[in-house]
Amino acid sequence: MKRIVILASGLAAHLASAGVYVETVKHNLTTGTTEPEQKMYVQAGNGRFVDPSGHTSLIKGDTMYIIDDPGKSYIEMDQATMQQLAKQVQGAMDRMKEQMAKLPPEQRAQMEQAMGGSAALLQGKQRTVEVKDTGKSDKIDGRACKLWDVTRDGALDQQICVVPYSALPGKENFQQLFANFAKVFEEMAKSVPMLAGMMSNEFSAQVKVNGFPVRQRNYDEKGKLVDEETLVKEWREEAIPDATFQIPAGYKKKALPGGPGM
Repeated sequence: MKRIVILASGLAAHLASAGVYVETVKHNLTTGTTEPEQKMYVQAGNGRFVDPSGHTSLIKGDTMYIIDDPGKSYIEMDQATMQQLAKQVQGAMDRMKEQMAKLPPEQRAQMEQAMGGSAALLQGKQRTVEVKDTGKSDKIDGRACKLWDVTRDGALDQQICVVPYSALPGKENFQQLFANFAKVFEEMAKSVPMLAGMMSNEFSAQVKVNGFPVRQRNYDEKGKLVDEETLVKEWREEAIPDATFQIPAGYKKKALPGGPGM
């Protein structure tokens, strides 16, 4: 009996500490080719995101880190760094507004069309994100999912097929992780009024669908779905080493590009 109790306690501890590993791929419907897109590790409210080139973003609490493995360095996106970045973004936007104001009306209209949603931000309009239940469903890799259309700044942008979190392995609170990410971004937006609400609106849309998109497809300018999709290839519950969410030993903190000391 004592051994059973010990085994049960060990199993409970393992399950309590288990995180979630998610791997996505890009799939071309025309050629049938598939290539890696992103690897995501989530545990205890922390998130690590790695692209095929090895670029890594780490979210811990309300701080984000950009890790450069080849250079053995990292940038810490804390409040002070976010404010510094905000000033750079605001300065760049102000210069672009001045340049556009000097253009003839026809050229300015062409430039605004090419910029898409960015032009609306320059004009001081708040970015809007809306999701609409299409009433349709599909099945991706054996998982039933509901189809939603995503509209950004009034234009049809994406179709996502969403699986409820309750139907996916793991007990991690993905919405809390995304809320932390939105908080980090909004810290920057405080100093850049034209960015205000961008991530909070994205997060509100994510809360509304109440799940994770196992397939994403973009719409083109004519409102037609493109021939490329992003698919969830792996979604499994597993214990993730704490070191996954730590800055590797020996890595040096680097100043923000363009900031003091760079």
